[in-house]
Amino acid sequence: MDGLRQLTVASSWDAENSQIRVRVKDSGPGIPSDLRSRIFEPFFTTKDVGEGTGVGLAVSLGIVQSHGGSLELVQTLAGQGACFEVTLPVAAGDAGTAEGQTPLQPAAGGLRILVVDDEVEIAEILRDILAPAGHAVSLAHDGRQALERLARNDYDLVFSDLKMPDMDGPALYREIAARHPGLARRVVIVTGDTLGGAARRFLDETGLPVVDKPFAPAAILEVAARFEAV
Repeated sequence: MDGLRQLTVASSWDAENSQIRVRVKDSGPGIPSDLRSRIFEPFFTTKDVGEGTGVGLAVSLGIVQSHGGSLELVQTLAGQGACFEVTLPVAAGDAGTAEGQTPLQPAAGGLRILVVDDEVEIAEILRDILAPAGHAVSLAHDGRQALERLARNDYDLVFSDLKMPDMDGPALYREIAARHPGLARRVVIVTGDTLGGAARRFLDETGLPVVDKPFAPAAILEVAARFEAV
């Protein structure tokens, strides 16, 4: 739709159920009935290539659910926008993070995780999935930047893309194995290319765990949880 857009946010307190409710309504074109069942699917988008990744709602849902809440579409009409409602339980005490806290201080039981992906938006999505679960997350956008992070900090887990400019995932893994051998078995590959010959050979040779793109937030959290127990 052309012209002025409007976004309305309203919050309310449900004292009976100790919940906060937030409604977000836009003035967009609305969501067609045949697409409503798919809007929370990771990487589903109706936009043209380069205009959207289709991860906003999926990641938002994962973040809200990780806090024990819910996110749902409550109203949409053709030409009259859509309205979503977030419901979050209120916990006793202050569970917030103190301002200025050291980034690599995970919550009790959490991991120090390095995410490596040349697509900035994907790296930030992974951070937004992992951080609410109590993990301390740092980002790097190429292999060399990742090695700089690894030289300065200790990490428990690395999520890495395969295809990156300059130093790709396999080259980064070889450097990790040489410089930080204890971390070599704690690398997870996140990629949309597991069928290519070189990628398949690398994964077969290393036996590294793989999360396929497009990924669901639950898949990322499940992999991280496996390493928490080790």
